[in-house]
Amino acid sequence: MSDQPTIIFSMAGVSKIYPPQKQVLKNIYLSFFYGAKIGVLGLNGSGKSSLLKIIAGVDKQFQGEVVFSPGYSVGYLEQEPQLDPAKTVLDVVQEGAAETVALLKEYDEINEAFGAEDADFDKLLERQGTVQERLDQLDAWNLDSKLERAMDALRTPPQEAIIGNLSGGEKRRVALCRLLLQEPDVLLLDEPTNHL
Repeated sequence: MSDQPTIIFSMAGVSKIYPPQKQVLKNIYLSFFYGAKIGVLGLNGSGKSSLLKIIAGVDKQFQGEVVFSPGYSVGYLEQEPQLDPAKTVLDVVQEGAAETVALLKEYDEINEAFGAEDADFDKLLERQGTVQERLDQLDAWNLDSKLERAMDALRTPPQEAIIGNLSGGEKRRVALCRLLLQEPDVLLLDEPTNHL
């Protein structure tokens, strides 16, 4: 195994033009290593958000080349996160652990299926074993306390609070909590402010 740092992202010759002809990025070259902490500074309108959207894969309308090394995930917190206003804080935060939540639901459904008259016990036992193994890998049995710790650490509003009733700063904290639970390899924060 090499001691050389791994380059996980690079862009070459990236340019971005908004109609009619407003160029915000011109011929940008950028690479970063795993574990790097990078800040992007600039005046309003200088292309900081555009650059982050390109890195996050949200904006695909640009010239140049962007390459992520395989196997790395990207998490992006935009300036004004778009959250479903009808959901609760807990609903949104659980989206960050979507795989675990879905597997726990499937595990419960499998257990219910054992009670059916025509249950195929061999098939159910096999699937239950597979699901339980993945749940163990994800430490799913401690999901509730993990979510509670994350919400407490970020001082989110109460879990039953409705998103539509929250301030902009509260919504950003909820969105950040969801994002951190996804455990991305690269975390992009567009204009993080003191309420974070």
